[in-house]
Amino acid sequence: MTTQKTLLTAGEFYLCCCRNEGRFELVDGEVVELAPPYDEHGEAAGHIVTAFNNCFRPRGIDRARVETGYTLRQGPDTVRGPDASFVFHPRVDGRGSGFLTSAPDIAVEVASPSDTAAGVAGKVAEYLAAGSQRVRVVDAAVRRVVIHCDDGAVLFDDGEDLIAEEELLPGFSLPLSGIFE
Repeated sequence: MTTQKTLLTAGEFYLCCCRNEGRFELVDGEVVELAPPYDEHGEAAGHIVTAFNNCFRPRGIDRARVETGYTLRQGPDTVRGPDASFVFHPRVDGRGSGFLTSAPDIAVEVASPSDTAAGVAGKVAEYLAAGSQRVRVVDAAVRRVVIHCDDGAVLFDDGEDLIAEEELLPGFSLPLSGIFE
């Protein structure tokens, strides 16, 4: 006797999340429960989104997000919620399902002690394949940020600036000390 798994769509997953407490992602149609963020994790993500908002909201650009669901793939569906994200152009096509239907332009994942290197690499690959221009992995334990670019370049930043790219984010920079306080 074989058991067949029931795979969820992004819309079904959204309804499931509305009825249940906790943090979840949808990976290839299957619900994956996530641990609550630990203290340094939440603090780092909060500093990043605050810096995005402090720089861009006065300019009328309000597109920073915290743990927002993005449908990265369909058939079977994958919905990820990066710790912080930024979208350059508003997209309203995904609002009906509760999740945005395209990848964020910049996704930021704060690595947790429970994360594996393979798991983080898989998320990075999913964001880039879905159209993210940059994926930053923040590792509070070693005070380092790894920047994955859509052209395949990988940069390591353990200096003064986390994000200081004039082409993507004119006028924005965030010292690492602003994340790892």
